Amino acid sequence: MIPLKFMGPLDLIRHPLIFTGITLPEFIRWYFWEQPSRILRVYFEYLRAFVEIFSFIFLVRTLIAPWRQIADPYQKRGFNLSQFSQTLTLNVVSRIIGLIFRSVTLIFGLAATVALTVFFAAFYMAWLSFPIVFWVGLTYVFSAAF
Repeated sequence: MIPLKFMGPLDLIRHPLIFTGITLPEFIRWYFWEQPSRILRVYFEYLRAFVEIFSFIFLVRTLIAPWRQIADPYQKRGFNLSQFSQTLTLNVVSRIIGLIFRSVTLIFGLAATVALTVFFAAFYMAWLSFPIVFWVGLTYVFSAAF
């Protein structure tokens, strides 16, 4: 290791990690193994949170349930067409409103989950491809400059 008192700016360019005490194999292990696994772990934590927030299973199970449990019971005895149609109309409208609200929530939740997945996939690919892009860009800049 080069003593710090004899280091100049060019030594920092040749050995950028010398001040941090990190060796190149440690950095490579961190950059290509530890950090990508941490990125995936964070993604799955966010995904689990989205599933809990939007509760997709519950929304699908109760998709055609009445909205806010607003429903009238049907008459047990006798038959009154007016009462029956009124109860039927209220129950159908309540189920349709529940279906609309739950469908919108499902669509919004699925869109948010897809957006989360796309964002994390792009971030993950950018993280892994950055060293290659960096060195290609650096080579291009120095080849154009000289």
